[in-house]
Order: sequence, then C-alpha cells, then structure tokens
Amino acid sequence: MAAPQQVPLKISVAPFPEGFEGDLDETFQQAVQLMEAYVEGNFLTGLILPPGSTLPTTDQGPIAMGGIWYFYDPGSGQYLPQTISAKTARNYAKNATYQIAQLGAAFTLAAADTNTYDMVLSRATVASVLAIAADTGPPASGDSDYCPSAIRYTVGPTLVPTLAATDRFVHEHLIEASDVVMLQGEILTLAFSVYTNVPGTYSVYLTNGARDASFVANFTVQAANVWQRVRITGIPAMPVSTIGTWTNWAEGATGLRIGIVFGIGSNFQTATANTNKWIAGAFCGTASNSNLCTVVNNQFKISAIKLEASPSATYCTINSWEQDYHDAIRYYWTNFNYQVTNAGTALEAVANVANNALFTYLFARRMCKVPTVVPYGFTSYASGKVTNFSTATDYTVATIGATQKGITGQPTGLTAAKGDVFAAFITADARLT
Repeated sequence: MAAPQQVPLKISVAPFPEGFEGDLDETFQQAVQLMEAYVEGNFLTGLILPPGSTLPTTDQGPIAMGGIWYFYDPGSGQYLPQTISAKTARNYAKNATYQIAQLGAAFTLAAADTNTYDMVLSRATVASVLAIAADTGPPASGDSDYCPSAIRYTVGPTLVPTLAATDRFVHEHLIEASDVVMLQGEILTLAFSVYTNVPGTYSVYLTNGARDASFVANFTVQAANVWQRVRITGIPAMPVSTIGTWTNWAEGATGLRIGIVFGIGSNFQTATANTNKWIAGAFCGTASNSNLCTVVNNQFKISAIKLEASPSATYCTINSWEQDYHDAIRYYWTNFNYQVTNAGTALEAVANVANNALFTYLFARRMCKVPTVVPYGFTSYASGKVTNFSTATDYTVATIGATQKGITGQPTGLTAAKGDVFAAFITADARLT
C-alpha cells in the first residue's frame, strides 16, 4: 500500500452577487479565491493562504471544521488546529444571566439567607448591607454571547468595615441535585463574568447541598468598571464517596451551590484554596478575599454563569428569555403571565355545596417538588386570601393544597351558598434552598 501523500487542492469560489456589501463579502472572497489546502487522506492539516493574499493581516477569528477549532498563526501564515473542541459543553447552571426574577427585580437583603432571583440564594449576616437589582450584562465577546441581563449588588446604607468571624456576604447560584447527578466522576470548569468598581482578590466556591464539602478558589479582578471573564478550570470531580454528604440526588433537592464572595469572616475562610482539591466543611473564601462592604455604593455585577464537564472553559451560549423562563417555572411559577407574586395566575372555583369549593389547576410544567401555593385576594391582592366573587368578601386561606403536577385544594373556613364563585390569584413556590 502506497504511503499517504499531501496533495495541494485548489479551491475557487464565485464572488458574492453584485451589490452585496459588508466585511463578510470581502473577507470571504479573499479567504477562498485560489485557496490551497493540504489534505492527507481525509484529514485537513492546515489552511495555506495563496501567495499575494491579504487575508488575514490580523486575527480574523477562529474557523471550526470537523470538530476542531483552527486559529490563524501569523508566524507561519496558516490556520493551525488547536486543542479546543468546536462543540461547546453543556451548561448545568439554569438562569445563567439572571433574566428571570419572578419574585421581583429588586431586594434589600435582611440578615438571613434570602431567595432572590430564580436559582439564587443571597446570604447576608447583617441587614441592609447589600441590595440587589437587575442590570445589563456584558457585550458579546470571544467567550460568550451578548448577555441581556445581570444581577447587581450595591452596598449600603449599612456598612461592615470590619468583618466578624461569623459574617458572610455571598451570592449563591443553586443547581438541583437531579441536574448534576450525571457529573459524578467528571472534571469540571466554572466560568462567569463580573464587573465591579473595586478591583482586587475575590473568592468563589462550590459546595454540596449539605454544605459539608467545599472547593474554594481565588480570582483577581484587574480593572475597575470593566466586564471580566473569570475561569476556574480543572476542578476535581465531586468527592461523592470520600468527602461530605452527597446521598440525595433527587428532584427538589439542592445538589450543588456556586458561591461568589463579597466579604467573609474567619469562620468560613480556608487556607486550602487554589489547590485543586475539595475539603471537608462549609468554606467560602480565604483571608485575602476583598471586603466589598466598606463603602456605600460599591457595586458587584454577575452574569453568564457556566458550569460544565470539561477540563477547560468553552464558549458560553446564552439562552433566550423563553428558554430560561421555561426552566425556571419548575421552581417558581406564575404560569406564562410573567408577573410578581401579588398578581399571579387567576384561579376560579364554584361552591358545589354550601361553604365548600374545590380549586383545581394543572401547572404548566411539573414542579421540582410539592410547592407552597399562596392565594391572593382577587380584588385586594392581599396575601393568604380567596375572594367570594359573588359576595365580594375575602376569606383567609394561607395556602391551597397542591401536588407536583397541580392544585387540588379544598380550603376550609369559606362561607358560600351553593353556586357562589370564588376567585384568587395564585403563585407556586418549589424553590431550592
């Protein structure tokens, strides 16, 4: 059998139609007219630009062929294959740009763990130190699509110039256990985009649902008021059989938490960071973590969270609003009327006998667990009320019974004649914590 040979292949492509304008026309024509490619068997080993070609005099961006990215090398004048897969890895983080916030768009954090945006838990140990609001995310780049939204933390009016040992001020992104069960044994990479007016060292962590196994790393924000992509690569596989409690991989349970730290007390600091290993315990950061909470109006924005099963960071594709909302209603639900909690989805029931009515409703999507369903008065919007529409009277009903698939509630304490119509707005909450 003869040895394989490299044979030059000349390619000519007709120009774009007359009248086509833009950089793509010129770039494409220069790239392909009389372009030579060397083929060994069926394997493309490089793209050789023809003599006299003016493309590219600078980096024109990568080309993906056969599952491999090719980048232009000005030294050799060729597009050379790189060790980066052309297929972007799956993102296990839902609502990655925080464009879904069914509980409201702005919060001032109490001294508590507070569910804020969908899939977000904000942790603060002192009240009124951090406030949350929606903001615009980073522009498109070589790392990510354009991000239409971001979550913005603003400091004040209360300040914490000196952190107590038990203090923690943390943004935490939650991932359901059933979504990460398949990540067992996988090397992980975490990437996210940040923007702050306070450059410095910050910490990021992964921890399990039980908070007894942690991976901690530091990252540096180099410049103020500029979006920066952070990449934490080569995160060891979750230590499901050696460190921590990882037994619950079911629906409705928090399986993994991704934390970004604004200030952390010594009780939650570790010296074992950036060492590519998990440690036992609930650790969030290090002693070198910057304290954002010292000046009123300090800000920190976060967007484009991506957790993937990959040893390196790949391109972050941003979901549409519709896709993120479809994912999010598994945890927070107001049907496809995108509204805040005091104006959810209308629900109606008719009293089949005196003083009794059966409320029924199928959720648009199965909930992650049995939710808490809160009714709001149909005209008053008062929480924990249903309205006898026939008599215009509100009755106290704190919650309505439900399953993961829908509402099957028969509240007690109603006053009604047979045939009276009851109405309320409802929301359902099966949030992870």
